[in-house]
Amino acid sequence: MSHTSSMEDFVTNRVNRLTFGILPTTSFSYSSLSPLLKWRISDLVTFICLALSFIGVWKIKPFEREFMLSDQRLQHHYTEVQQVSNTMLFVYSCVIPFIIIALCGVSLNRRSRIYKTFVPLLGLILSVVTTAVLTDALKNYIGRHRPDFIARCQPLADAPLDVYVLAKDVCTTEDLDKLHDGFRTTPSGHSSISFAGLHYLTLWLMGQFIVGNPLVGTWRVLLSFVPTLGATLIALTRTQDYRHHFVDIVIGALIGIVISWWNYFRLYPWYSSPKSYNPKVYSKIPREESLPIFNATYNPPQDTSIPMTERLVSETHSVYHPDQVYSAG
Repeated sequence: MSHTSSMEDFVTNRVNRLTFGILPTTSFSYSSLSPLLKWRISDLVTFICLALSFIGVWKIKPFEREFMLSDQRLQHHYTEVQQVSNTMLFVYSCVIPFIIIALCGVSLNRRSRIYKTFVPLLGLILSVVTTAVLTDALKNYIGRHRPDFIARCQPLADAPLDVYVLAKDVCTTEDLDKLHDGFRTTPSGHSSISFAGLHYLTLWLMGQFIVGNPLVGTWRVLLSFVPTLGATLIALTRTQDYRHHFVDIVIGALIGIVISWWNYFRLYPWYSSPKSYNPKVYSKIPREESLPIFNATYNPPQDTSIPMTERLVSETHSVYHPDQVYSAG
C-alpha cells in the first residue's frame, strides 16, 4: 500500500469517527464536509444543554461545611454594592467580546464573513457557559465559606467561639439565599467567567493579528492582552469586596484560562500557522480573508503534484522558515 493511499484511508477513518458512521464517506476534502460538521451543529446543541444545566446547577443547595466563629478569615464585613455585579460580569465577559468579534467580522469578505464570524462567536459562548457550569458545580460541592460569612450568618450571642459549628445551629439570619451563597467561595465565578470570555478574546485577537509572524510588531501582542488584563482586574475586585479569598480567584482564573484555550484551539490553528486567522474547518471561502486592519499575508507556493491529503497535513503543521517571504502590516 502506498503512502498516499494509507494517508487517505487514515483521514477517511477520522471523518467516519467524527460522524459516528452516520455520514458515510469514500474520500476526504473540506469542500465535501456535511453542513452538520462545518457549522458545528453538535456544538450548538451542546451549548443549549449546558445553558439549561446551568439553571439546575445554580439551584442546588451547597454543602454546608463546619466553621469556627473565631476564624478571622470569615469576619470581614458584608459589601452591599459590589464593584462588578453579576449583570456587569455578563456584559464584560460575554457581551463586549461578542460585539468586538461581530464588528470585526463585518470587515471580512462578503462570502466568508458569516461563517468566519459564526465560528469564533460559537467558541466564545461555549467557553463562557462551560466555565459557568463547572464553576458552580465545584462551588456547591466544595462548600467553602466566603470571607464575609459570619456577617451573613448573624450568629447567636452565646454561640461557642472556638469549636466547629454548623450554620443551622448558630445562625439567626432569615435570608437563607444569602446564607447559602456564603458557602460558594471556591472557585470564584467572577474570576473564572471573566477569563473564559476575555482571555478567549485575547487568543482570538492574537490569531487575527498573526502574532506568529516574526515581522509583526510587539504592539499586536500587547494590545491583544488588554482583555486579559481586564479579566485580572475583575477578579481582584472580588477580594476588595470580601467575596473571595485570593486562592479562590487564582483557581477561578486557571479554570477560565484552560477552558478558553481548549475552546479556541479546537477551532483555530496554532499561531505558527501562516493563516492563524482562519478556522480549522474552512471550505468554499476565498483566500483573501484576513481582516484588513490586521493583515499580514503569507502565500505559500502550491504544488499540485502533491496529493491533497498530504498538502492538508503539511498546511496544518506549517512553520515559518527564513527563506519564506512575508509582508507584514
